[in-house]
Amino acid sequence: MKKRFVLLLVPMLLGSLLAYLPTIIYKIAVPVNTVKPEAITYQRTISYIGQVEPSDTKEIYLETAVIPSNIFVEPGDYVRKGELLASIDTQLTKTVLAQGVYTSDENQTLKEKKLLEEYGKAYGLTDEAAAQVFNTRTTSPVQRSEDALFIPSDLFSPMDGIVTQVNLSADTLCSPNKAAIVVNSIESCKVTIQLRQSDVDEIQVGTAALIQGEGLNGRTYQAVVQKIFPTAQKEYNGFTSETVVQTELIVYDWDENLKSGYSVEVVLMPEEPVKYFSLPYEAVCQDKDNTEYVLVAQNGRAVRRNIVTGVEMPEAVEIQSGLSFWDDVILSPSGLEENQLINVRGEK
Repeated sequence: MKKRFVLLLVPMLLGSLLAYLPTIIYKIAVPVNTVKPEAITYQRTISYIGQVEPSDTKEIYLETAVIPSNIFVEPGDYVRKGELLASIDTQLTKTVLAQGVYTSDENQTLKEKKLLEEYGKAYGLTDEAAAQVFNTRTTSPVQRSEDALFIPSDLFSPMDGIVTQVNLSADTLCSPNKAAIVVNSIESCKVTIQLRQSDVDEIQVGTAALIQGEGLNGRTYQAVVQKIFPTAQKEYNGFTSETVVQTELIVYDWDENLKSGYSVEVVLMPEEPVKYFSLPYEAVCQDKDNTEYVLVAQNGRAVRRNIVTGVEMPEAVEIQSGLSFWDDVILSPSGLEENQLINVRGEK
């Protein structure tokens, strides 16, 4: 009777144990997420902060000071080549300049005469002999003729563009020491960066780049290195300095959002895009012997696979050997041991 009861009880217990075995294993197994290796296209980049500048600038300089009668433009105006920018009161300008030239020449002559007198006394020379030594003259200046002064009556735009500077004021004598009017091209623009010496070997004329930044309505512009200056210079930042080379990039798809004077991010692309078989960094481990490996989900267990890595990218690393596209690699496997029971929650 007892034997029959035992024979009946054992199968029942075994059946119950088998029924609960998956639940027991599930509770013992460590939950994990997995990821499959994938091929990604990686473009290595180098970033700089650059300054937007017009690709062409025309500065209108005058040989003499002038008195404008009318100024027809102001900074920000769009002008066409040959368009009238300002009119000059030539008669008033000549009169004022002639008076100023005579006074200036007279003062200069008095200085020269005094110098010659001191020189003649020192060496026992007459004024004429001293003048011959200096190859100069001591006669009184003759007032310059008004007709000898060339004063333009009108100023015209040298090209299509945007007026960026107007250094003239109506009915005011304006100095020739700086450009009277500056016009910037609107056909394209350039971006200037200070290329670090450490990057000079990788960047050359023709290197592609992207231009992006704030105030551009989310646009990204295509550019290419157009000019690398032949000399280097020191760029100081506090107590430290860095050797840099001025470099210019031309922007192909320029528009009005890319304003002259803006600071922008320049992303240089010194190499062609390359495809890599890769894994996220958080899936890769390293043992005490510096051997790199991963844990692969296989038949409910964590199985170790030694790997060889290559190029390091911002968010992933190249896998040169040890894995295939079909392997389920465990993410963030810290704390897991080889052959440990695992429960795969999902794939990322």
